[in-house]
Amino acid sequence: MEKGVITFDKEKAFPIAKERFITTCGFDLGKAKHQKMMGMGQKVLDDGIDGINMQGKVTFISGEAFRDHKIIIDGEEIFCNFFEQIPDDAVEGLYFYVVTAGECYFSSEENIMDFLYADIWGTSYVDAATELLKEKIREEIKERLKENGESGSQSQGKGQGKTLNLSVEFGPGYFGMPVIETKKFVKLVGGEDIGVWTKDSGLMIPQKSCSGVFLLLNREIEFEPDCMKCNGNSKGCQFCRVRQ
Repeated sequence: MEKGVITFDKEKAFPIAKERFITTCGFDLGKAKHQKMMGMGQKVLDDGIDGINMQGKVTFISGEAFRDHKIIIDGEEIFCNFFEQIPDDAVEGLYFYVVTAGECYFSSEENIMDFLYADIWGTSYVDAATELLKEKIREEIKERLKENGESGSQSQGKGQGKTLNLSVEFGPGYFGMPVIETKKFVKLVGGEDIGVWTKDSGLMIPQKSCSGVFLLLNREIEFEPDCMKCNGNSKGCQFCRVRQ
């Protein structure tokens, strides 16, 4: 895993961000009206792309920190409702991360649509940075297997030997984890190195930032997707719908 600050390529992130932007806006690009609106959104990005600056930091913690269906590090506890579905002995490690996308600038504060599109682009690039970070972590897992002399697979399949699977990301504000927990994530990872800090409420600054943790699992675990049985926070429904 790269040490220190990770900088993400905006060109590589663009296809991911664009897909998220279209999904969030609910555009059907087969319709002329939505094509026009997409053009407006693209102009907002073109004008404000210089403000997008994607950076991240990661900290790896041994799986021993996951016990009793929660994470315990230096006496600090981090709990998430969905952790109840994960056996303690299934967790090989934890990748804590903080990513930020800076801000997509917009030219006119009087045009509410410019503000809205800039805001959505910022969120979309945060999501893109998280996806690119996940790719880097997967590569690190492959190297970890090689160093340990394992011939097993990781992330998407099984082979001869050890299997390591990377979970979905868990983090403050979704899957039932309180937003205030952001403070613990940013402190643990060292978010100040990429200019990220938190308010007392747990709100991250810059706002187009996020924190979370990927679990490195030694088996495949299917998380219950049915919203009727969801252990997460009901207020996160819109988030989950967009992520799907």
